[in-house]
Amino acid sequence: MMNSSLPEKEKLLSMLTEIHDQLEELETVLEASFSDLRNQMNNEELNKLSAPVQRLSKLEEELDKINPTTNEANTEQNNSVAKALKLEMGFWLPIEYE
Repeated sequence: MMNSSLPEKEKLLSMLTEIHDQLEELETVLEASFSDLRNQMNNEELNKLSAPVQRLSKLEEELDKINPTTNEANTEQNNSVAKALKLEMGFWLPIEYE
């Protein structure tokens, strides 16, 4: 009776080992897939954030041409506001994961 259970245990162990190997393969495939998807989403979000910043810069340049600022205090204030905005937007920029 003991001898008949041993092959069944070996068979079960073999099946579990095969399942484990398949799960490891699946994990590798999913990791690569999610990594690609995460990079793609990060790039899309970066593009969504970059476009308004570029438009704002162009508008600021056009406004400067129309109404040039001769007061240095206003220029410094505008620069500090722009830096604060960039810092705030920089907080939301995606982080690359490896």
